[in-house]
Amino acid sequence: MSLGRKKFLTVWLVGVMAGLGLLLYAYQGPDAAAPPAPKGFNPVAAAKKWKKPPPPPPPKVNPDGTPWVPVDQVAALKRAHVVPPLVVKALEETERQRMDRLNNKPPTLADMKYAYLVLDSPVVNKENDQYEAVRFMHKKHAAVLQGKCFTCHHAKPADPKASETTRCVACHQGSFNPKLPGRLGLKAALHRQCMGCHEKQNQGPVGCTDCHAKKVPDHRQLVKLSDNPGPLEVTKECLRCHQQAADHLMSAAHWQWKGPSPFTVGGEKRIDMGKATNTINNFCVALPSNWPRCTSCHAGYGWSDANFDFNAQERMDCLVCHDTTGTYRKVPIAAGWPFLQLDLKKIAQSVGHPSRKTCGDCHFQGGGGDAVKHGDMNGILYYPTKSCDVHMGGMDFACQDCHKTRNHKISGRSLSLPVAEGSRTCQDCHTEKPHHGNSLLDHHLNRHVEHLFCVTCHNPVYAKCRPTKTWWDWSQAGHKERKVVKNRYGMPDYNWKKGEFRWKESPKPTYAWYNGKVERVLLGDKIDPNKTVNITKPVGGFRDPNSRIYPFKLMEGKQAADAKNHQLLVPHLYGPGGFWATIGKAKAPVSDQLIDKTWHKAFAKGMAEAIKVNPRNKGLKPYSGQYEWVKTRMYWSLTHETMPAKAALGCAQCHESLAKDKTCCRCHKDDRHVDFKKLAHRGTDFAWMKKQGRDVSELIGTTDYLNFKALGYKGDPIVHGGRLKKLPLASTINRKCD
Repeated sequence: MSLGRKKFLTVWLVGVMAGLGLLLYAYQGPDAAAPPAPKGFNPVAAAKKWKKPPPPPPPKVNPDGTPWVPVDQVAALKRAHVVPPLVVKALEETERQRMDRLNNKPPTLADMKYAYLVLDSPVVNKENDQYEAVRFMHKKHAAVLQGKCFTCHHAKPADPKASETTRCVACHQGSFNPKLPGRLGLKAALHRQCMGCHEKQNQGPVGCTDCHAKKVPDHRQLVKLSDNPGPLEVTKECLRCHQQAADHLMSAAHWQWKGPSPFTVGGEKRIDMGKATNTINNFCVALPSNWPRCTSCHAGYGWSDANFDFNAQERMDCLVCHDTTGTYRKVPIAAGWPFLQLDLKKIAQSVGHPSRKTCGDCHFQGGGGDAVKHGDMNGILYYPTKSCDVHMGGMDFACQDCHKTRNHKISGRSLSLPVAEGSRTCQDCHTEKPHHGNSLLDHHLNRHVEHLFCVTCHNPVYAKCRPTKTWWDWSQAGHKERKVVKNRYGMPDYNWKKGEFRWKESPKPTYAWYNGKVERVLLGDKIDPNKTVNITKPVGGFRDPNSRIYPFKLMEGKQAADAKNHQLLVPHLYGPGGFWATIGKAKAPVSDQLIDKTWHKAFAKGMAEAIKVNPRNKGLKPYSGQYEWVKTRMYWSLTHETMPAKAALGCAQCHESLAKDKTCCRCHKDDRHVDFKKLAHRGTDFAWMKKQGRDVSELIGTTDYLNFKALGYKGDPIVHGGRLKKLPLASTINRKCD
């Protein structure tokens, strides 16, 4: 066959095949053609669409406008920076000789002047300034050592006027002092004493960063970026030095939004549970189909649909946690993209440790606004007063001071989400006997720790600094014509996008037994629409020895459920075709028919996207086309806004039987020689709180504060006995006290 004939046949065959293809398309009709590829979400376009400027940093002031000062921390730092004259000579004596000299009356806890110290001596910093200051719980350590002060204060200066518990820096100062060749410098003395004791006792930190964080070096010369860089360019520059950190973040909950759930009943061995997959709430409901709005709090860029690549490290957002300028903010509708006006180069050159600002910008704003979700977290905690939160307001705690972090895994957990990367409790710092004195009150309070969580007494009210949302009714959403009314706290009762609300300020918590486990309703779980659905519920019981009484914020409301499949529904709220966009285009008044039609579309889309991210969830069904509104409830833990000890609940505020007593003789044969009024009747001063503007009028004069009968007791445990055993002197409960 000639070359020309071969070319002719080739062209002819191609033409025939093309013709057959056209015939096949015509036969099948235009509906069978592949649909055009949907336009991908453009975060930059979304950021440009948002017309508001980035919010300014919160002012560093008190509610009355005066400058904010963490009084306890400032005082402790001031003491730490004082270097006394060097003690050249100390008494050379054994511990027995020292006790004899003191007539067996050594210093006690009652003699302690400062319960809280900060280790930040210029003596050490002058030699090696690589680490942050150390918070030192002086009184706790002394109590753990059973008041044996000489364990640390092992020598007394020879000066007769010197204190038996002279500061370490008085004797130990610069290293390798030729005049005192046998004496350790301050850094070596502290480390030998502290770490040696921790190793001997087999408890306490022994690593460098277990006690104090490493100081972040100045990044102005380290960061090499062009002017006006994009966020992905910034991350690429971060990865140049911090590849290991990115590898750690890859499996962390703040990146994955899912993880191990060892405290969820039935999910103890699962690692796929979380906001990214199968959790649901009664606020903005769920993530699927609403990504660009919800992921404005994700530690990444561009999570706009179910196809986000979690292996793309260049999409990690380092600045959202490590900004120290206070200016970094994400656009609320741009899938985690930052405001375009920001100077990302300057922010990247100013990175440091996380702060209440970086954590709070997301966690204080959960649920779409300040103080909406959490009853104990809000924007006041950026710079709180000591009466609002003793740790943050008094000692300037950052979040990670409690929520210890290892390789970007952050310890701590909540009831609202199942993911847990480590637990933290008050006892981790304050021990199982947190009341360190030797008084009769300390003895009784430490017995209470067996049955009460610390915050049950120390958080007698919640949302005391800013009102929190306690009711959210989605069934009322859509009526743009409805007039919004603000309550006595200045909070709105309605939003056409979200429905009807109720708010509370300084309410008494709901109390329940809790052993650390949580029951959850997840996407696809069957529900009983005729009962209130407990989306989260603490597990525990009156007779469970592992349970203790715990305070909760109770969040209630109405949300949609599939009337046929009997499972909670995910609505498509944000984005094209979503409930907000559709109703937003409608003219007021909006008809019930349009609202109903829009809900149907929203549920169909939302459930379809939920199935995409939960392909193995066989219980999760597509929307049946029928919906109903059901009541739901969530329990939210209350662990922040801890009040000072003097503001904790008093004995008589809980135990009604003590309200009229004048001595200890109800249980004891004598009056114990104590000031009974001071012992039993001091406690939360609700009258003072009212004067400060708190809504606590109904709590003034309250007793039986926890409602013992609701917790399973027959009444006041002092009268009717405890849950696990009777009181030792229960037979004396009817003794008349004068």
